[in-house]
Amino acid sequence: MADRYHPTSLPSSASASPPVQPRPAHAGVGNNFQAKLQQLQLEQKLYSQRDIRRTPSQSSVNSTSMLPTGSHTPQLGSQPQSTTLLNQTGHVRCLQTLSQLLASGQESDGDEAKDSASALALALNDKYVFSGSQRGHIYVWSRETFRLERVLYGHTAGCLALELDAGRGVLFSGGGDGKVRAWDVHALRCLYVVHAGVNSGAILSLAYSAARDALILGCQNTSIQVFDVANKDAVDREQRAKEMAARRSRFFDGSTDPISVCASYMTAPSRPSSPTDSAEPEEPAEEHYVVFERTITQYAHSGYVYSLLLSGGEEERLFSAGSDGSIHVWRLANGVELVDTLDRGDSDDECIHALALDDELLFAGLQNGDIEVWDLETCQRIRTLGGGATSALSLAVHAHCLYAGAADGSLRVWGGDLQPLGHIGGAGDSVLALVAASDDDLVIGGAGDGTITFWDVSAMAVALGDGARSSGLRIHTPGARRQYGRRMLQALDQWIRLRSVSGVPELQSECRRAARFLKDLMRQLGADDARLVSSTPGANPLVYGRFDAGDTRTLAERPTVFVYGHYDVMPAGDEALWRTQPFEMVGRDGYLYGRGVSDDKGPVLAALFAIAELAAAGKLPMTVVFCIEGEEEHGSVGLRETIAEHRALFGVPRLILLSLSYWLGEATPCLTYGMRGSVRANLRIESTRRADVHAGVWGGAVNEPLSCLAHVLAQLADPAGRVLVPGFHDGVRVVSAKEEAAMRDLVEWIADKEARAPLVARTAMSPTASGDLYGQLMQRWRFPSLTVHHMDVSTVAARTNTTLVPAAAQAALSVRVVPDQSLDDIAAKLRAHIEQVFADFKAQRHGDGGRAMLDDLRLHLDVRANAQWWLADPDTPVYQAAARAIRDEWQDTDSVHVPLLIREGGSIPAVPWLESFFAPHAVAVNLPMGQSSDNAHLDNERISLENLMRGRRIIERLIRDIHHVL
Repeated sequence: MADRYHPTSLPSSASASPPVQPRPAHAGVGNNFQAKLQQLQLEQKLYSQRDIRRTPSQSSVNSTSMLPTGSHTPQLGSQPQSTTLLNQTGHVRCLQTLSQLLASGQESDGDEAKDSASALALALNDKYVFSGSQRGHIYVWSRETFRLERVLYGHTAGCLALELDAGRGVLFSGGGDGKVRAWDVHALRCLYVVHAGVNSGAILSLAYSAARDALILGCQNTSIQVFDVANKDAVDREQRAKEMAARRSRFFDGSTDPISVCASYMTAPSRPSSPTDSAEPEEPAEEHYVVFERTITQYAHSGYVYSLLLSGGEEERLFSAGSDGSIHVWRLANGVELVDTLDRGDSDDECIHALALDDELLFAGLQNGDIEVWDLETCQRIRTLGGGATSALSLAVHAHCLYAGAADGSLRVWGGDLQPLGHIGGAGDSVLALVAASDDDLVIGGAGDGTITFWDVSAMAVALGDGARSSGLRIHTPGARRQYGRRMLQALDQWIRLRSVSGVPELQSECRRAARFLKDLMRQLGADDARLVSSTPGANPLVYGRFDAGDTRTLAERPTVFVYGHYDVMPAGDEALWRTQPFEMVGRDGYLYGRGVSDDKGPVLAALFAIAELAAAGKLPMTVVFCIEGEEEHGSVGLRETIAEHRALFGVPRLILLSLSYWLGEATPCLTYGMRGSVRANLRIESTRRADVHAGVWGGAVNEPLSCLAHVLAQLADPAGRVLVPGFHDGVRVVSAKEEAAMRDLVEWIADKEARAPLVARTAMSPTASGDLYGQLMQRWRFPSLTVHHMDVSTVAARTNTTLVPAAAQAALSVRVVPDQSLDDIAAKLRAHIEQVFADFKAQRHGDGGRAMLDDLRLHLDVRANAQWWLADPDTPVYQAAARAIRDEWQDTDSVHVPLLIREGGSIPAVPWLESFFAPHAVAVNLPMGQSSDNAHLDNERISLENLMRGRRIIERLIRDIHHVL
């Protein structure tokens, strides 16, 4: 493709063959590579100057609107482009957008950096997506988590083509350096290098024939070359070495000094330096091979061979197309033999960028944006799909739908009847590569700015009535786990769109919709019971679900695993601070963004899908019940009453499982075994005069509630933060030597392994940095604290008018309590202390020597025990099983530091209460999935997709074997 490759990266070669005589080119579209590139860049620049409104890439996948499929008989002629934006109607959804630019560690500013990161080629297998870049690197991405797994180095110029030998598990990559590298897709290492024929220039396209075990190369010098993979060792190493040593060329760059097309025979190419290049040294290839003249067809085209495509069937055919505008049909022999040339008539000077095949239809993407459709039985062009303003640079077929990537960054889509279905809005950079994954309904695009976009097109396949597609979730295929994960993401995407903010009357209907969504999803996933339960009028209902394991005892007598979570979320806050819409899930660089993805909708669905998968496979060892509340962010209103009233629904819980905390850092899994408790207080001090007064008129003659409130609050803690309430610290458990040693070991590990984690990065790094971090963690986890959350005055006028004396002032505060403090004792002492300080203030104000006041002050105080502290024993069999499941999933054998055993400074009222209510056998385990940078309750809340997927599998591992330890 024209702007897949930059002329500055073309290999140095010397000409030993006659110059090619090209056909007359279309105006502005010559065979000169640089001229074509400049034209496409100009075309893209002109398009970007148009006033086009970009739209969000996210939309619900559960849309009932139908696509305009039409039923017209195909006929010759150009069809108009549909204006339907498929990623707005919900038929297409962006799962994730990745960046080769960020993965390579380059700065994102500047055209040069973007050009060097361009995604020029794509390929995929069951586990990975491979993307070739302008720099010559190959990025390996996980299909399940979208995580960058590896960068493959070797090509010294752009990686322009990728092709898979699925049977052997080999990836072939063609580069601008004139070489093909063969990679083991399991070990992710280079197996061997194939050097193209002399003066070949860049390898622009590849095709692999499994029937003949041969690799076909489309080259810059207009040749098509065949490399016999099956018999690659027929020529011994010595002969190959002599052949490569004899090759010298300077044809393509006009160099005055002879420069070898091939690297030194036994020396691996050097790796370009970059900020990420220090990870691993490149392994040299074991063998080097050459393509000999006898299997090279010179002048196969009169221009660059941009596209190669193999058809299946009894007689395999090879189709080739390029910058000369011709489409040739070849038969594979020792090399290739020309069978036919498709007659394009007056259009045969239009550059062809891409080919795609669907049964007996061949599609050709043209420079002018049109796509020609050819019937291969008759070798006739039956239609031209038009309407595009920019070049059709890449093509892919999925479920009989054609996807065309354009220079404006969009994808145009046609149905199986060749009628336009619409287009997918892009970010503006040329879509240089496309690949379709039929096993989980993905279309993946690579763009000129280095972004890799994953489009979920499953909803469109359903809308088009693909009867062969199963809607069930109990899939048992090699890609079943990935498909299950994809279904989880689809569900999460829809659930995030429901603004289930608790405590806001205007959004209570949204909360109920979110509850019903979860209940219906449980039923779809095979739950034996799913219902909404509530005992408190006005409160959001609990969502109850149950998956049975064949236990014949009555539910009231049956041991169960109790999964707790919540579907309500915090308000979005200032939406201007969000990079995306807070209630639309967006995937970017391996993370999911949106309110609730981390707290707590994502972890809830991870647990639900884990249990459903075990149940579907018949591997659930004991009954699992779900209790997902809708008021956790609003004080868990009605939770205790509802569970108590419906006690029989939950059996006899032996394990209470939740995921409501976060890792201490970014890279080390954690297991939470303790949380502080909390006491909340609201105090209001008001004057008996009931109204604000003017300070210039009444100042000094009236009491000032705000001054009194400030005085009271100042007597609660000293400047060092130590709480001044008498007897407050009496019940705090003494730190044992074992506990201190464990904490210091954890701090040392974190400071060494997680230096970039927010917690560590915010610590003032100094010679005593570890001591600072130790003190911070002890204050956060181990010792009590008092926090004043906010202060306010009685009226809006008093907040803004600096001449008024407010008639009342109020404040909210909380106390975090730790073992072995008593909530009731702390609440009583806090109340007594506040009342005493207030009384002393009044006495000094009105006593002997005080001033006569026209009014009096009153204190209204509400102190409530909100949440009990919670502390588990991480040495118990249940915690050891959880730790083992985490290590097994993350494949880490460090039993001391993985997972990190941590405590949490926050409070979850439900956890200690559930343990107490279901005593004596219930044990709570908190399995955090989120990282320390997840921004729960803040703007741009996110969760790592890898953490979410692994969290699902950790729960599977734990529950599958839990009956051995309960």
